Amino acid sequence: MFGNKKAYLEKFETCARARPYPLQALTGEFYQLEHSKPLFKDRNILALQNLYTYHTFMEIFKILKLRCPISLFDLFNISSRKEITLITPFPSNDFIYRAATIWNTIAPKLKLLDYSHNISLAKSTLKRALIDIQHSENDLDWTQNDFDIKRISICVKNATARA
Repeated sequence: MFGNKKAYLEKFETCARARPYPLQALTGEFYQLEHSKPLFKDRNILALQNLYTYHTFMEIFKILKLRCPISLFDLFNISSRKEITLITPFPSNDFIYRAATIWNTIAPKLKLLDYSHNISLAKSTLKRALIDIQHSENDLDWTQNDFDIKRISICVKNATARA
């Protein structure tokens, strides 16, 4: 996953007969780590922060849509004015507050008007949007903007065309 594969495979060939003299010393460029972000982009892998957002949103969506498990569903306070909006509890670090915040940020961008939205379509649309923001800033280095869910923009026309 990291480093030059050819150099790695040849690193044990250090005797003079196996390797020419100038190539015997393993210098700094041999040990230089490559950036991991291009690998994430090539394989369409979400970074840990975006993976947390993805799974949290999908769990809340399933809980609200299916009302199952009822013990978790009862912990969320649904707005009486907008059926799709959750009233966030007092700010804390617990799951209910963080999940409600993630839900209230992403659900309007997915254009959810009620809970009849298809789960698999929401999954694929959200994953594509998270991958897009993850790789929109810098190609090599990770930045805070790679994980900012407020930057999510979803083209619903393309998402429905793919389904």
